[in-house]
Amino acid sequence: MADANALLYAAPDPERDAADRLGRLHGALELKAALLALLLPQTSRRAVRAFEIETADIRPAPGLLLHVQHLAGGARLPWFELLLGRMALHSLPMRQELLQATRRVMGARGGARPIDRLHWLAMRRALGEPPAAKARAAGSADVAEWLDTDLAAIATYSAFLSRMVPVDADAAGHAGGAAGAAWYAQAMEPWQGGVLLPDCDPPGGEAAIAALATLQTLALMQRPLLVRGWTAAAAKVGRHGALSDSAADALRLTCGLLDTPMPPELARGFVILEAATK
Repeated sequence: MADANALLYAAPDPERDAADRLGRLHGALELKAALLALLLPQTSRRAVRAFEIETADIRPAPGLLLHVQHLAGGARLPWFELLLGRMALHSLPMRQELLQATRRVMGARGGARPIDRLHWLAMRRALGEPPAAKARAAGSADVAEWLDTDLAAIATYSAFLSRMVPVDADAAGHAGGAAGAAWYAQAMEPWQGGVLLPDCDPPGGEAAIAALATLQTLALMQRPLLVRGWTAAAAKVGRHGALSDSAADALRLTCGLLDTPMPPELARGFVILEAATK
């Protein structure tokens, strides 16, 4: 009885309740609503209205949106990945409808944010799109030679990340400003030897995707070195040596797109959802 009374009078825990509700989602429509909710910008009325239109026929959608809003920053992306994996088990028409709805929600503000592009690429990969590039083979246990095209792609993609590391771009899509440029300088320093690399000039979406495609051809042993450098630079320019939520999300999504594990200092910023997968 004491335990029952303790549960009855326990203080509400919105984040625990959110995890419990999301952990029980398996239906395609509920998954669609939860995934769209996880992609919403925190302060965009247009995006919220688009979400309401896309989920008008999904009765639990408003409650799922409220639950998602109670998640901590380090929990949102792990839940996004877990629920996306469940959505991948549903029919092709349901997956296609989710992608179409996602495009409409992301475009509701008039343009996609840099993080939206990474979410979009991650969704397409998780929902069945095969990788467009094949990794080069490394000749030995040593890291393979870096090509000039690799260095150019690193510079372009790093400039793209500078819009999210250490802070996110504003609603108008401007670059991360001085903070982003400072991170870019830190991230590119190891690659400057003997090669003149460009100043920070954030590319458009198509150029960023093309640079990512080049990085996806890197040997599997090269990719962790690249991500470790980005993460270490983010910690140097972050407040008190910590990564911002924006930086952590961008780097985690990039790790997934490069099929490479997260560095420990990046992984520590996210919750582990092992229990929710049972």
